[in-house]
Amino acid sequence: MINKSFLIWINILLFLLLLLIVFEMQSVEKEIYKDPVLTHLGMSDEEIFDLYGEPGREEKIGGPGGKEFFYEEEGISFIFAGESDVVNNMRVLPGKELMGVEVGMTFDEIVEILGEPVQRGFDAYSGRYSLIYFLGKNLNGMGEVELWFSASSDDAPTSQAEIFWKKYWQDLP
Repeated sequence: MINKSFLIWINILLFLLLLLIVFEMQSVEKEIYKDPVLTHLGMSDEEIFDLYGEPGREEKIGGPGGKEFFYEEEGISFIFAGESDVVNNMRVLPGKELMGVEVGMTFDEIVEILGEPVQRGFDAYSGRYSLIYFLGKNLNGMGEVELWFSASSDDAPTSQAEIFWKKYWQDLP
């Protein structure tokens, strides 16, 4: 026979383990938004202007509509896709650091730092090679935040990283 106090202790330990798992998941989720580049997600155009001044260039976005502000000297552009009033995507250029890697590194160098990607290979849509990471929660087969590194070949230096904030689109009414 199993003693009642033993079962109570097992239940307490299982509950504490569950709390630890939930806490760990939340801290990982919050960590991605502490990255200096990813902190821009959700900022308004006024907040971007306060930080960086007027963009060097502004372009309209086809498809979903919206605008993109280019700050070439900073190595970043901020995308307000879908007529959004907040940054919901970004483009990062060589020399800028993101999640502990510098855009301009090769795929192999990035994998050494970030680990195995969700996908690596030729992207027929863009005509370039891509290295894709999903960060945060899994949202119906997508990452909460997706990082897409691009290069002209699998062993060439990366020419840009695109950041897609899928959680933004998931949370829309």
